[in-house]
Amino acid sequence: MEMMSLHPFDPEVAGRYVAAVKGEAEPDAAWRSWWTPSLREAVGEMASGNESASNRLTLGLAWALASEYPSFTQMGFSLTTWEARVDRGIGMLMRPPSRLFVDAGLERSAVLSMPIRLDMMGGGMMGGAYVPAQSMARLAEVTDSHLERMAKRLHDAENDPYAVLDLMQRAISYAREQGLGLYEAQDAIGTASVPGLRLVEASDRKRMDPVLRERIRAAIEAEKRNRGFFSRFFRKE
Repeated sequence: MEMMSLHPFDPEVAGRYVAAVKGEAEPDAAWRSWWTPSLREAVGEMASGNESASNRLTLGLAWALASEYPSFTQMGFSLTTWEARVDRGIGMLMRPPSRLFVDAGLERSAVLSMPIRLDMMGGGMMGGAYVPAQSMARLAEVTDSHLERMAKRLHDAENDPYAVLDLMQRAISYAREQGLGLYEAQDAIGTASVPGLRLVEASDRKRMDPVLRERIRAAIEAEKRNRGFFSRFFRKE
């Protein structure tokens, strides 16, 4: 499974990054350990439909964001996987990366080949969709109101609902406190030297928010009781 990550999304960082890849400004000093000429070349290659160039450009933005903000990371943890495996409702809040790149100053004609989500079927290193800052309150609301259902689905899929839900809530809380959005990436962490990289991983179950822990436990136990009841009922029949 791919190592995925969520990065607090700052439009100002995106603007500086796009200016650098267009050659209108020099890359930030903190980016020079991973910056390559191929990022500037990617802009022209994208216009001809080169998807790998799009992936390079979206990946670079993840590294730029990771240079300034903590990265929330876990295997299989992203907006795309959340929409596909946990709660489809989040898809209403997700925006394609092409939108943020156009807002940051890239020509619309250059972003037509950008995927709208992470490619979980062998897409490799890349950035993906994002939730803008103005939608973060709604994301927090959806995550909280659907938490018990999410816990059951994660548990049924043999994922750790405690770790995944804890990390998602921490990422959302941090972004909201900073007035930022969230941007997803795949295999960005560990593939480049990002000075000052700060990784945030799920809390130990004993140290996580006790209210969140109890809600998850209660949801899983209720599901087990329901299954036990129906199992006994059908055996009687």
